[in-house]
Amino acid sequence: MDLRQSLLEIGLSSKQSEVYLACLQLGMETVLRLSKFANLKRPTVYLILDELEVMGLVSRVQKERKILFKAEDPEAIVSRLKMKQETALAILPSLKAIHNLDPEKPTIKIHEGIPGVRNVYTDIFTYLANHPGEKLLIFGALKDALEHFETQVTDFFYRSIGKVQASVREIGNDDHETRKYYRASAKLNPNHDIRLIRDEGRFFQTDNMLYGNRLAIFSVKEQVFVTTVESASIAETYRTLFNMAWRSGKRI
Repeated sequence: MDLRQSLLEIGLSSKQSEVYLACLQLGMETVLRLSKFANLKRPTVYLILDELEVMGLVSRVQKERKILFKAEDPEAIVSRLKMKQETALAILPSLKAIHNLDPEKPTIKIHEGIPGVRNVYTDIFTYLANHPGEKLLIFGALKDALEHFETQVTDFFYRSIGKVQASVREIGNDDHETRKYYRASAKLNPNHDIRLIRDEGRFFQTDNMLYGNRLAIFSVKEQVFVTTVESASIAETYRTLFNMAWRSGKRI
């Protein structure tokens, strides 16, 4: 039986296998002696012994003023494999849950807190910068967003929307905050157009942004988070609904 090949097959690297076999054959030895036996440089053997110690395959012993290393009982390998199998079985349901077998299945992510909002904004404007022909579609409750988002985040949004100069269409509530926001935004980006809801109702505690194949749904309550959905079919459906609402919106 080729022990080196067998050790490789159970997950040890080539160098880990050489050092482990040296420990088994030499018994309790110094790093210098192990490095010569395994035909590896001493600094390399130090690193590998640390790795094998973490794996539970070797241990160190203080003897007088020297540090010696010895192999643990070879049954430790079997114990380690059992632990790996148990870990794999424990996470298997979670892995299967996120395994996307269907290419049409939406990719859904949750981004929590203000850092999550900033990360999604960065993704939006990076996408627009790399796809100058794309439009950003926005609909939601601006007043609620201004109330719960930090000033630095809203300022970042203003700067970004002015920097990319992308075509932006937005539908908002007919209130003072939305009109004021539009006047400020239009100065930064003349390609930003906005319309207001008439009498159909109002947006409440959400802000939504549609770009490419992604829909970002911002929850603008005390617990701020963003849900992003990446799906060509869902994006196309929401884009159709937006265009229908846009045609009935009130111009400023």
